[in-house]
Amino acid sequence: MADLFHVLIVGAGSASLTAAILLHKTLSKHNVAFRISIFEIRPGLSVLGGAINLTPNDVNLLNHIGVFKDLETLGCSVKTIEILSSRTLTSLGNLTFGDVNRYGANSLRIARKDLQAALFAKVAALGIGVSFSKQLEIIEQTPDNITAVLFDGTRVVGDILLGCDGTHSAVRRCIDPHRKPVYAGLSNTYSYVDPGDLPSLPIKDTSAIVQYRVGSLLLTWSTPSRSEKLFWAAVMEVTEPEDLSKDGWKAMGQDVAMVKQRVNDTYCSERDPQMGFFAELLEQTKDDVYFYPVWRLETSEKWWQGRYLLLGDAAHAMPPLAQGVGLALEDVALLDKMLNAHIETAKSDNERSVDMKGVLWEDM
Repeated sequence: MADLFHVLIVGAGSASLTAAILLHKTLSKHNVAFRISIFEIRPGLSVLGGAINLTPNDVNLLNHIGVFKDLETLGCSVKTIEILSSRTLTSLGNLTFGDVNRYGANSLRIARKDLQAALFAKVAALGIGVSFSKQLEIIEQTPDNITAVLFDGTRVVGDILLGCDGTHSAVRRCIDPHRKPVYAGLSNTYSYVDPGDLPSLPIKDTSAIVQYRVGSLLLTWSTPSRSEKLFWAAVMEVTEPEDLSKDGWKAMGQDVAMVKQRVNDTYCSERDPQMGFFAELLEQTKDDVYFYPVWRLETSEKWWQGRYLLLGDAAHAMPPLAQGVGLALEDVALLDKMLNAHIETAKSDNERSVDMKGVLWEDM
């Protein structure tokens, strides 16, 4: 085991699971003896997150790693997102989100938990180890290796470490302790609802954004039937609570009646009578209502150090437009592309298998 090229990944979200699958594919192709270990702070996979949008780039990547076939029957194909006026519900234009002829695929709107489940199943099938309830404390590295030190005292030695642990990244804290997430003044409230017998909805195809003076409201189907489980997400300005810890936000989010009333007051005022349909949707929402504060990170060039690297929200927290997962997957694809090119060059130079232990990660 000591001679294996050991990849350590912190976090078990979409970026980390995709990275594990893609690196497994690449390292296997080049006959590199390797091991991949994933560590997640939660006791299991996260079920947070609503209906995310996977762009054609992401769909093509998921198809490349053999996961898309398990997802296409669960999600809803997206070609455009229509922008509507809150005053009249008439179209202001649309955004193209897919084109098979141009990009090779349409976008896919799907529940984040379904993507997580499909990726985790693939990781398990490949025999990649995932350890839950493991919190990173510090990182130690030498010219020859890198060690993840966990709060339970476990020390895991590897050759490269990927920080895929989100906006509040413990890995980023090790690289750049002064770069902390800042509340953006906006929060996202979202849920699913079965429209049932409600009047017709202002969605001509799959997705619509109602543009407002005070924010934006997303309405989208996320299943192939386009008749049940409508996803809604309301972005609003919300004053930060006195307690800025996760517990402070959790307490605010647990008051479902208060959160729903806040959304109603914001989007269903008398100035916009056309929005009465959304008031009915809120009333009919029986699923859990989630409240998620939006964090931002100042830009920085300090997203890697020696043998460890940040990917996804750990490197660049995204606003609440359901694109964070997609951009994280593109980070993973770029890393894999660079690694492939490096191995091919090394093989060409040496006319033999590359010694991954000797890779100069800073040069790459």
